[in-house]
Amino acid sequence: MKVINQPIKVMAVFYPDGKIEPIRFRLDDTVVNVEKVMKTYEEKIVGNKRIIFVCMHNEKDIYELKYEINSKIWYLFKQ
Repeated sequence: MKVINQPIKVMAVFYPDGKIEPIRFRLDDTVVNVEKVMKTYEEKIVGNKRIIFVCMHNEKDIYELKYEINSKIWYLFKQ
């Protein structure tokens, strides 16, 4: 996986219980559908709390999305 760490636009569902589920995101001019969220975990770096989503597309492409809670910005971290 290659580190990208680029802000992106994400369509996600925010459930009342606090769960977040990314549905699709835009990478350059391409829309990538999230078929499956394989893993979700949290990290805290220099006081910034983030939720990391390891997602699968086309049953082979793996993407790592990060949602920064304080700034509410999504990042494509790895591709």
